[in-house]
Amino acid sequence: MKKKIILFVVIALIMLSGCQMRGLSGTEVMASMIEADPSATAYYMETVYEGNESDPFTMKEWRMPDGRYRMEMYEGEELAYVSLYSDEGSVTLDYQEEQILTYDSPEAATYLAQTPRESTMQMLEAMHDHYEIEVKEETSLLDRDVFVLELKSKQSNNDEMEIWVDKENWVLLKMDLAFDEEWMTSEAVMFELNPQVEDSYFMVDESLDFEKVSLEELSALESIELSEAQEMANYSFLTPTDEYHFYEASTYPRQEDEIGINLTYSDESGQILFTYEVFKRSDPLVAVFGNEEEVEIRSEEGLIIWDESLNMISWQEDGIQYSFYPEAPLSKDETIEIIEEMR
Repeated sequence: MKKKIILFVVIALIMLSGCQMRGLSGTEVMASMIEADPSATAYYMETVYEGNESDPFTMKEWRMPDGRYRMEMYEGEELAYVSLYSDEGSVTLDYQEEQILTYDSPEAATYLAQTPRESTMQMLEAMHDHYEIEVKEETSLLDRDVFVLELKSKQSNNDEMEIWVDKENWVLLKMDLAFDEEWMTSEAVMFELNPQVEDSYFMVDESLDFEKVSLEELSALESIELSEAQEMANYSFLTPTDEYHFYEASTYPRQEDEIGINLTYSDESGQILFTYEVFKRSDPLVAVFGNEEEVEIRSEEGLIIWDESLNMISWQEDGIQYSFYPEAPLSKDETIEIIEEMR
């Protein structure tokens, strides 16, 4: 199960989205952004990732000006996954399960066609409303001149990060993130511009005798009844009042061979009203999106996001974490009332 979770993370690393940058302090930084090479940049980069909740792993990536892309993920010295993108499509090779995963990803095509400057600006824009962004210092890494950008949460005193950006082309070379006791760091240990790479490097090795699997099929969740979900879980969880009608449930793998459960409810006409997710968690509740605000829910400390991008309320109770996602036309007050009445 852990391997499949890592695999979805690998694929997600090349499927980003965002919009145009609105502002960033520092006159020299702004000048550097304007003067950055407007054309796509070809490079090879090797990056080491570490965090308090996962074993270290290494990513090697080759990115070409025409959008062709290869990313290799190593667990220790072992090659675990390879992701490839070209005009022929996107695939991920799972060397542990010996599978070739195919997926349709217009988001990846859009992202990989961007210059490093555009993709870094895009990432900063996604954080702009929720973090104060300042230039901490100018230094060097791997013989490259870099800006160190410091981001501090506007909502929390324990949520901050540093981003090290190449001054010439705005490739992201290093990132440090810390939230309460959670931390993660990524740092490039090798960086080369304009590497010489054969075209075959962005194609699937036809000699591999791997099973072909669609990512859509792999990630499809089988619908089950509420009684089945309650039986499969080795824990009890809250359900809403009889006013709301059970629509469907599904399970998904988590670490340590545990499962999480998604439950969907509707009104009497069948219109979906809300979905909520439950799973066992002993660690404290943490913000994962960066724009959560604190809220008291069911006499517990919770987190809420309520804006045009996402409506969500999460909390922990009796060792179980709940993440509640209402659908329109439920208001914030109506959503909180539904949660408060769960038993």
